[in-house]
Amino acid sequence: MSKKKGKPKFLSNITRRDFIAGSLVGAGSALLYANAPWSISNSRRKQNPIGVFNDPWTGFGGVGDYGVSNGNVASTRDAAHLIRDTDIKELVQTAEKTNEEYDMVIIGGGFSGIGAAYEFNKAYGDTKKCLILENHPIFGGEAKLNEFDVDGYRIFAPQGSNDFGLPNKNDQSLIAEIYRNTGLPFELKFVDKNPAISKVDTPLDNYYGVFWEEERYDTGYFMGKNAADPWIINPRKDKLTRMPWSNKFKAELNRAFDDKESHFKGDELDTWLDSMTYKDLLEKEMKFSPKVTDYFDPIVAISMGAVSCDALSAYSARQLEMPGTEARYYYDSSKDDYDIGVFSYPGGNTAIFRHIIKYLIPNSIKGNNKFESILYNNIDFKALDDKNNSIRMRLNSTAIDVHHQGDAGESEYVTITYYKDGKVKKLKAKSVVMGIGGWVAQNIISDLPKPIIKAYDEFFHGPILTVNVAVRNWRFLDKLGISSGRIFEGFGDFFSIRRPMITGKHTQPYHPDKPIAITFYVPFHKPGYSVKEQGQLGRLELLNKSYAEYEQIIVEQMTSMFASSGFDANRDIAGIILNRWGHAYISPQPGFHFGKNGNDAPREIVRKGFGRIQFGHSELSGYMSHTRALNEGSRAAVDAMKSI
Repeated sequence: MSKKKGKPKFLSNITRRDFIAGSLVGAGSALLYANAPWSISNSRRKQNPIGVFNDPWTGFGGVGDYGVSNGNVASTRDAAHLIRDTDIKELVQTAEKTNEEYDMVIIGGGFSGIGAAYEFNKAYGDTKKCLILENHPIFGGEAKLNEFDVDGYRIFAPQGSNDFGLPNKNDQSLIAEIYRNTGLPFELKFVDKNPAISKVDTPLDNYYGVFWEEERYDTGYFMGKNAADPWIINPRKDKLTRMPWSNKFKAELNRAFDDKESHFKGDELDTWLDSMTYKDLLEKEMKFSPKVTDYFDPIVAISMGAVSCDALSAYSARQLEMPGTEARYYYDSSKDDYDIGVFSYPGGNTAIFRHIIKYLIPNSIKGNNKFESILYNNIDFKALDDKNNSIRMRLNSTAIDVHHQGDAGESEYVTITYYKDGKVKKLKAKSVVMGIGGWVAQNIISDLPKPIIKAYDEFFHGPILTVNVAVRNWRFLDKLGISSGRIFEGFGDFFSIRRPMITGKHTQPYHPDKPIAITFYVPFHKPGYSVKEQGQLGRLELLNKSYAEYEQIIVEQMTSMFASSGFDANRDIAGIILNRWGHAYISPQPGFHFGKNGNDAPREIVRKGFGRIQFGHSELSGYMSHTRALNEGSRAAVDAMKSI
């Protein structure tokens, strides 16, 4: 099950003219400076990037409003380094006092932060003032999109936060309420299948095909270009009989897929599962060989914790309905695609976020309140931080210090120091919601109490690289008969296309001879290392390559997989965007969810907050998702508003 790693080869036949013309927007920073192949020399590094590139590390970000913010870009990286490498106390002492005062300041403009702002607006309307500080050039956290112009078509793809389930219109849940109030649709339509055009079964989101519903959709396993059968198409539809694996291993996997046995020991299932790793559940309780664990490693890494089964709580695996957890996922052939209930908007969950921000700050997105207008119209960046708004959002603003004015139990205000446009400024708030992850929060709250510091020591995070490749056609996938694939040799672990949602004039094409975005999910899990080490080593690998290096690896991998079915990188690739997420997922180790030895779970300790500061990030749920982020932000805001 191990994957071979090859040295990337660099293309030499793509010219600088391709950038300028915009015909091959993903050609890479290798071509920024000359027609010669890329060279990472000091002289090259000193030159300014050309055209649409932010810098050689960030690379091409796409077109449109989100083109300056693809994942962790250089500007956010550099701002984070300011916190890491600078004497913060000196910055705080010398910061400009703005005399700005707010009833609530929210740190973080992702789903957690906007969930807190939504709750604030529900409580106070226009009577009190709230400011959201967001360090990225655009709002949304991981709920942002990549946008390409390809041969007259506008192509959208998710940067991170992606699939969603529709709430029931009459539900009392927060997400259902948001749908009702913001105008998000409760019914969706998708481009019809047309066997005359393509017989490939394609999911309505970017995740089904990685494991769940794999029998429903056309998924290929890439075994390597030199394998006897490089591609095994739809291996689970015939119980893996064509796979070049031992009969014992195939029998084990089929037993796992059937998942009919009970292994539960103890008084309470969830706490029992949280007492062990998923590897322990598979191998010690279910008696599987380590090869089975190897098979599931990238599945849980991509979908949940960014780490391998030997570091992840088995309870986390239960939330993914993984084998052995008694969640009992089964493929049901009687359901149609819509009945499954998991979908993707164009550009992922960006659509949900845009509806909320439009609801809270009506002028933030130009145009009316119709679904397609909110989905596609430009952002009015000036409107976001308008002083006349009761809720404001300030972008490119990195909080570097947060502390109470005096003792937390008696203080009337919290002071927030932030960095923006090369300047350090101060403001104050009656309450604060930390809608950011603990890896930042614990480093910028200077009066954080010891119990929360100790709890945060048990929070670990892993990275994910989301790569969107815009291709001029996907005839090579149609020829193979697949819409998604598992990669068992080379770079990456999973890729997919999806059947587009109908969204008026901007509906994405769905034809093998027309453009589409292929989304690759690349985890960096490191089996055999601790949960902390897996995150550290993964981030090192994620961050230590230039855009050009990644681009060439991706081109080489796609060539290895698809050249035999007609793919030509120079002809078919229209753009490549990297979305690096250094802390993409919380990585819950055993005990994270329910505690150990009778002690409180670390997430519950952080949830209590202190003084006028509350914590509302999705990591506190143990699972990064937009609904959980909204719920945690909402809960934190309710608690924080008690201080107002």
